[in-house]
Parts: sequence; C-alpha cells; structure tokens
Amino acid sequence: MKKIIVSFFVLLLSVSFLQAQVSKTMNNVAGGLYKAVPFTERNSITHLKLTGTIDARDFRTMRDAMPALVDIDLEKVRIVSYKGEGGTVGVIKTKGSYKANTIPANAFYNEDNFSGKKIVSIAFPKGLEAIDENAFYYCSDLVSVDIPPTVILLGKNAFFKCVGLTAVNVFTAEPIKDMGKGVFYAVDPSLCTLHVPKGSKDAYQSAKQWQDFLTIEDDIELTQPEKE
Repeated sequence: MKKIIVSFFVLLLSVSFLQAQVSKTMNNVAGGLYKAVPFTERNSITHLKLTGTIDARDFRTMRDAMPALVDIDLEKVRIVSYKGEGGTVGVIKTKGSYKANTIPANAFYNEDNFSGKKIVSIAFPKGLEAIDENAFYYCSDLVSVDIPPTVILLGKNAFFKCVGLTAVNVFTAEPIKDMGKGVFYAVDPSLCTLHVPKGSKDAYQSAKQWQDFLTIEDDIELTQPEKE
C-alpha cells in the first residue's frame, strides 16, 4: 500500500512539473519578439529556443516581459546591431547603441529595479564575440555557462554575483585577455569549477581573473570545425 501511495505521489509531481514547463521554439526577426508572442504566452513560457535574428530589444523582452523564463537557447541565433530606443540600457525611451554578435549590456539585469533575471541556463550563439558589462549581473540562479571559442571580450561585471554558478566552461585554449573588472565578482571560487581545453591549465592559472578559480580542470576536448 505504501509503495502505491509513493508511486502516486511521484506521478503527481511529474505531471505537475510537465504542466509547469512551457516550451516554445520560434524563428525570430530582430526586434519582433514582443509582438510575435501573445501576452498570455509571454507570461507562461519557461523554455525558449530561438532561431533567426535578435537584437537588444529582444533581450529586453526576454528579461522584462517573460517572467517565467528560466531556460534560453540562442545557439542558432545571430545577434545583429541596433541603435535606438527599447534596448536593455535605461528606460524604454532611452536610446542606445548595441553591437552585433554581442550579449548587450544589462541583457538580463534590470537597472531600474536592481534585479537579475532568474534564468538557470543559457546557450550562446556560435558566433558570439562579446558579453557586455552587467549582462548577467545578479543572475543568481545561473548554474553553468559555456563560453564559445569566438568570444574575445568579457565586459565589466558580466557575471557579477552569479552565486549559483558551479561550472564555467571556456572553449578557447588562449585565456581571454580583454576583460573588464569584476567579471566573476562574488562567484564562489571554491564551489565553481573552471573547465578549459586540454593542455591550457597552466595558462589559465597564471592569467589575471581566471587564476582566481581555485579549481581549474583542463578536460575540454576541442574539436576541429567541420569543413564546408
């Protein structure tokens, strides 16, 4: 009888989890995410997978208009440049200039109410070149990040107080040198492991900011890009 009760309880939990998880996959046109997704959907989506193009306005939509969003897949997305209102910096009417192939400043940090987005995971675009300042400021629920080999810049406070991080995976043998202050400020160096390509551990141990990680494992196997 106890086994039946336990099994039923587990089943209820599973059903509840499935009901709570709302996934959406869509092709986006830069700046169009807010209007493309109806209000009721925006409020309930937990897992979002995008293709196509996005810009700073779409990051603002994900940050401010999708309260339940916890998992974001941008792997097949191209981030395009944008200049104008509605981006991630300041209020809606604030004009800003945002670079292509860059996670914009304040992408998931709302400076108006000093809060970070409660995202758990994010997959970056393959052609990503930079993560701008304060992009994941106070995103305390973020568990791990994979930094693509194309990234050459990490802005000031990019992962400031991402206290939930347990793994940072960097896919470039040469440590990124263009880094602002406090990129990993308040990330617990004793709980978060830095994973780097094989043979590059010594380079990271002697590189500024990267050397702050107490545990560095060179266990990433780099693969050669496929020939077209």
